[in-house]
Amino acid sequence: MNNATEAYLQVKDIHVGYGRVAVLEGVSLEVPRGGFVAIVGSNGAGKSTLLRTLSGLLKPHSGEILLAGESMIGLEPAEIIGRGLLHVAEGRRLFRSQSVQDNLELGLWGTRLSKEETTRRFDRVHTLFPVLLERRKVNAGVLSGGQQQMLAVAQAMIRNPSLLMLDEPSLGLAPSVIDKVLDAVVQLRKEGTTILLVEQMVERALQIADTAYVVQNGRIIGHGLALELKDSDLIRRAYLGAGTIESRNIQKGISA
Repeated sequence: MNNATEAYLQVKDIHVGYGRVAVLEGVSLEVPRGGFVAIVGSNGAGKSTLLRTLSGLLKPHSGEILLAGESMIGLEPAEIIGRGLLHVAEGRRLFRSQSVQDNLELGLWGTRLSKEETTRRFDRVHTLFPVLLERRKVNAGVLSGGQQQMLAVAQAMIRNPSLLMLDEPSLGLAPSVIDKVLDAVVQLRKEGTTILLVEQMVERALQIADTAYVVQNGRIIGHGLALELKDSDLIRRAYLGAGTIESRNIQKGISA
């Protein structure tokens, strides 16, 4: 387990909505440099909205977002990518009429890498996902769902992000494929990439993350060590809609 404590990403009291409809209300969290943080909560809790805000696709009404101590408020998505934050969105958004190789090359758009560094990054991707090398000439649209998810992750990781955000990477995949994708994410973290994961498979997410935040109705209702959250009733209450939980009702070691 990485013992890094330096806050690399800081989210401070952000409020986000669509028009007059509030989605996130006063959300604050921290992701340590080199750490692995999971965001869990029921459907509609605001998890995807949080990631879309961090990647610049949505603008917060108020609050602050800092990456490596510098504000990201007002930056366009391309500028945020340039800062090293990559977002693998839910739904495997690929260039489906383009080959696997083309999709990976598009992941490097705007970079200026030497031939040796480019080769090294492709080798890294192919080591984690050998099927992408085998099917490099195949159009992304004809890949299986699991292969498309691998390609989506690979397209982000080939850019060598300092912080990788993944939104529901297991959605719609067979258990064996889920293991391959999440094992690759764990390996990326071991290599130094900071990870922020939104995942529907709560137990699996809490097994591989260091810490986790629980979101309910657009608010953080608890956070703590992932394995301690896994064994608490906070998760059950969040998914059953039992309402906000005060810190006195959360087992020792978990903060509300």
